[in-house]
Amino acid sequence: MKMNKEKKEIKEYYIKRASRLSEEISVRKTRNRAFVGGELLAFCSAVAAFVAWASGGLHAPMLLLGFALIAVYAVVRRFDTANMRETEHLEALRAYYIKEKEALEGKFSSFDDGSRFADTYHAFSFDLDIFGAESLFQRISRCVTPGGSERLAARLSMLPHDKDTILARQQAITEMAEMESWRAEWNSNATANTHNSLHTHHSTLTAQPSSFLERRSTLILANLIILGFFASVTLAFVGVVPSSVPTLWAVIQLGAVIGATSSSLKRISAGGEKLLRGLRGYIPLVRLADDAGFKSRLLLSLQQELKGDANALEAFGELRRILDGYDRRGNILGMVLFNILFMSDFFLVRRYHKWYDRYADCVERWLDALSEIDALVSMSTFIYNHPDTTMPKIAEGDKVVYEARGLRHPFLGDDAVSNDFMVCDRNYYIITGANMAGKSTFLRAIGVNYVLAMAGMSVFATDMTVGVFNLFTSMRTTDDLQHGISYFNAELLRLKQLLGSVNENPPCTLIILDEILKGTNSLDKLNGSRMFLEAVSSLPVSGVIATHDLELSRMADASERFHNHCFEIELGESVTYSYKITPGVAKNQNATYLLKRILNGE
Repeated sequence: MKMNKEKKEIKEYYIKRASRLSEEISVRKTRNRAFVGGELLAFCSAVAAFVAWASGGLHAPMLLLGFALIAVYAVVRRFDTANMRETEHLEALRAYYIKEKEALEGKFSSFDDGSRFADTYHAFSFDLDIFGAESLFQRISRCVTPGGSERLAARLSMLPHDKDTILARQQAITEMAEMESWRAEWNSNATANTHNSLHTHHSTLTAQPSSFLERRSTLILANLIILGFFASVTLAFVGVVPSSVPTLWAVIQLGAVIGATSSSLKRISAGGEKLLRGLRGYIPLVRLADDAGFKSRLLLSLQQELKGDANALEAFGELRRILDGYDRRGNILGMVLFNILFMSDFFLVRRYHKWYDRYADCVERWLDALSEIDALVSMSTFIYNHPDTTMPKIAEGDKVVYEARGLRHPFLGDDAVSNDFMVCDRNYYIITGANMAGKSTFLRAIGVNYVLAMAGMSVFATDMTVGVFNLFTSMRTTDDLQHGISYFNAELLRLKQLLGSVNENPPCTLIILDEILKGTNSLDKLNGSRMFLEAVSSLPVSGVIATHDLELSRMADASERFHNHCFEIELGESVTYSYKITPGVAKNQNATYLLKRILNGE
């Protein structure tokens, strides 16, 4: 795959970043082994101290030493956890740069292909390879949230109806494309995409705390029980009561806490824990969005959604602390210890529901803002990786305007042949040419670049001006034997769908057709194609139509709104394809020529 100079520089940058991150990861892993050894030593020493205290020798020193070693264990554990999280973050960041390097090499298998969004009946996405393997979506998507993937799919399949929306997206994407380090940090949080839709978890959450745990009197009682435990430990320490008293108190207190909170914790785990676990992956995204120095209007409005009256960063910070409490419950030793010392499960339940009552109604708004930012990150990463693209101009008015110089198909990379082309409002362009001459690829280049332009992204052309209009294509009709629909019938249904779309979606539409009525004989096909084009020419429609039927080009003789263009080939010892579009009608065909060579054994 050929690569221009600017792309090579970007690729080299990605390689260098991945290499430096590998070195940092190696250092972090060495530290991790030291921390694990320290934790094991502190824990075993603490157990030995408590055993010595319980056996009756050196009461005070052993008890103090045991608590001191527990504190040491907690500190080392905290450093270890922070080191592991940073190591995971660096590994994710390295994986991001490796994947981006592969994307520049034309390898996209590690990215989401968006197959779930594919729709054979869509106005244009199926024909233009917007979704599926090696699709436009797969080349663009770097989304780390399910909502971001959905937003990106919508941007590539639902065209906007106003110029201001497109310009706002252009400004946001252009700004974000320059924020390479920030985007890398965002994309390194891909673990968030392993969670199901948090909108679902939020809407199904019904767990409620018991009225007993909500009471103020219960809170006072819990604090008195904790004070009583520490008082019994103090009295045992000075020898006023035997050591069995705080031990018995601890057992009773532990049982009471578990008994009082178990049903609430089960209800929370049925829905709330899923919400919390899912949201955890969004916490670093909220922090990144909150800290970003955005300037464009769209990005500032999204940032404000997260910074409103209910601040998402503060809410998610509190949520992280609640999540840490849930994590400690997974450690049996930690759960027992903290319930004995601080009745942690009791306060965890109260803290969670206090958070839920205050912030639950804001979660969906925050997720919508993060999803939009996520989609914009993907689109800006794509244009950063393609510095040879151009931001299109958006024309005023409600007519079909499509003027492009150096237009090429995004999927062909630096091997693509560029063409100049213009579509005027309510004009039709009949394109003829031999098989494999480039007609279908050119039609898709027109369509895909228009989709990119409407999404607010740069296009694969040296210059482009487009209006805001509807798009409908018919290029890849298939039969549906399961429902008794033949190929020819499927073509008719697609053309019927086209007419319905034109009438239902004013003010104007560009149609792109590749061989009208392929499923019938030549004369019937010619007459039907001519009749169809004459009919749509009375509607607010412009069209680009590829055909092998040279007779269809005669429509240009009858109407100045019809124009002929072609992809010509040269026949000699071999077939030469220029892939350049020129005015006129194709003269050379290659089917007979190529078949003759096959029959001659060439």
